[in-house]
Amino acid sequence: MEFEIHLPKEPLLVAVSGGCDSMVLAHLLYEANHDLMIVHVHHGLRKESDEEAEAVRAWAEARRVGIRMTHLEWEGQAPSQAACRTRRYAFFQEVMAETGRRHLVLAHHRDDQLETLLIQLIRGEAGVDGIPRIRSFATGQIHRPLLPYSKQQLYDYAKARQVVWHEDETNAGTKYLRNQMRHRLLPLLAELRPGYEEATVQAAMVRYEQKQEHLKYVTSYVKEQMTDRGLPLEAIQKLPTDFRRLVLRALLPDHDFTSEDYNRFLTLLRVDMPSGEVYYGNWRIQRTYGYVTCVRCPEKNLLPEALEVGIDLGTYHYGEQTITFSRTTTGIPFSAVQFPLTIRSVLPGDRIRLAVGTKKVSRILVDAKVPRASRAEIPVVVDAAGQVLAVIGHRIAIFGSFELLAESCLMIEW
Repeated sequence: MEFEIHLPKEPLLVAVSGGCDSMVLAHLLYEANHDLMIVHVHHGLRKESDEEAEAVRAWAEARRVGIRMTHLEWEGQAPSQAACRTRRYAFFQEVMAETGRRHLVLAHHRDDQLETLLIQLIRGEAGVDGIPRIRSFATGQIHRPLLPYSKQQLYDYAKARQVVWHEDETNAGTKYLRNQMRHRLLPLLAELRPGYEEATVQAAMVRYEQKQEHLKYVTSYVKEQMTDRGLPLEAIQKLPTDFRRLVLRALLPDHDFTSEDYNRFLTLLRVDMPSGEVYYGNWRIQRTYGYVTCVRCPEKNLLPEALEVGIDLGTYHYGEQTITFSRTTTGIPFSAVQFPLTIRSVLPGDRIRLAVGTKKVSRILVDAKVPRASRAEIPVVVDAAGQVLAVIGHRIAIFGSFELLAESCLMIEW
């Protein structure tokens, strides 16, 4: 079959993992004589990734197509799917900035769209409209030209055109929700209602187009109503609830929001108090005496580069914190710690050992009611094995009951 690919006649960045979807995309765009540069992320999680990276490099070099690659390191950080995605897109953004290429092309297809719609639905997301075909990203746009086509159509094309790809064996598992959808639920839906795929994706596209029209209206409305004191709360409350959510998008157009993010914003608008605030990244949205303002938080207090602590211990200054490490008879047993230690900012996936199992550091900060924008300023102490030993200002790790053991211990004080 023939694929209809509509992309700007400008230099493109094409994300290629080495799997069937992205290799077909690269082949299609190369055959159509687009100006390509390949971007590849080696996630450092599977031994097969080395072979996949070399195959992508060889494909690009054989066709004299430019390529940029990166190999992710995970020391002291849990490589969750969310962390992988965050670092992958950060690399794409970095390459866009360095090369001046404004259009990033991804290989998501119709099956990805169906899985996303179902995941949004069962998670109770505010918008069940799937993956957008085009959206703003960094200094340009993300394009997904393969969304109308199924995975099977991509397989058929690859086999017919002898496109070589590597199959990620983790795709066959059911550890993650998306894979469970792919292998268990979608085949059942196809059996119950043949042809549902096209109708479902079409409905999502219509919903997305409506949402974009609504966002355009709300963005214009916010601009018209904005005053020197901020956006009048009264003006926001005149909008339907669904449009009030979109005020958040109008205020922070470059952010992606979850249902929880929207709900926190709506709660800010509903609370009958003279003031309140919510944080989204480095932005603070504040409601003060009938007006809503959106300002970037100052970054002067952000933490410096990671600081290493040797076996000699001592007192260290990190950001605005003074942290003292000493050898005592109580604390964390040295036998449970691997040196050198590191003082650094919190990373996604950080967990600290407590009396009853482990707990996410992010949850500790939430429970302590640390404002979202201030959490990046909280340092943690980790050892060489990545164990979080202390969340400075809040908690010290508990490695069991050692009071009766005649063992030298590490004390961390601030």
